[in-house]
Amino acid sequence: MRKHLAAGFVALAAASFTHSAGAAELRLYGGGHFQGSGKAVAEAFAKKTGTAASYTPGNTGGGAFARKLKAGEQMDVIVMTSDDMANQVKAGLIRGDSVANFARDGMGIAVLKGAPKPDVSTPEKLRAALLAARAVGMQDPDPAHHSGVIVHQILEKLGVVDAVAKKTVIITDASSALEAGKVDFSIWSLPELMAQARAKVDVAGPVPSAVNGYTDESVGILTSAQNPKEAEEFVRFITSADGRAAWTKTGLEPMPKSGD
Repeated sequence: MRKHLAAGFVALAAASFTHSAGAAELRLYGGGHFQGSGKAVAEAFAKKTGTAASYTPGNTGGGAFARKLKAGEQMDVIVMTSDDMANQVKAGLIRGDSVANFARDGMGIAVLKGAPKPDVSTPEKLRAALLAARAVGMQDPDPAHHSGVIVHQILEKLGVVDAVAKKTVIITDASSALEAGKVDFSIWSLPELMAQARAKVDVAGPVPSAVNGYTDESVGILTSAQNPKEAEEFVRFITSADGRAAWTKTGLEPMPKSGD
């Protein structure tokens, strides 16, 4: 009897090991402002569903996505801006029936860790902070730099384009100019700022919604996905209440309801 029980336990353990060894790992990819959220969302998905998931950040704009696939990079599901997603569906790289717009992200204000935080809680107070600053860090407003264009639009809404242009320092990341003492604060993607907040910067706050510029984020499954069932499970998760609870902690916001 004991021999039979022992043999049964061995068989069960072997079957369990075989299942674990062959279990699929979802490969999530995402660039742009989602880079500040991707790791946390993948971890929340894995914890909720028990499906292993890895997240890879990187540029997805322009032809970067197609080049990565051509180079042999494997992906199952991707998050990118809604405009880029529409282009990739047309190119046949993303399943159109899988696409969902699930969140939006805006810009935030960062200061060097430990430095005084300007009050940016209203458009008027943000305007005053911009005018009082010695120097402000922001991305190049050239059309090739999506965030830079958004920041320029924010300055237009506040009526301070010319005044701030005189004190603008073009930056390529949120923290370097702050650490070097070149700027008083930087304007950058809020999710990315929140991801860095513990180490290098403090977040003074989001740009007020009345003047903020938002980017819609979409999720979609690749036509070449090797784990389509797990990818579909991820789309259901990221658009659910559990998914929303995970990504709102990273600075993403729910899409406004129709009419808002």
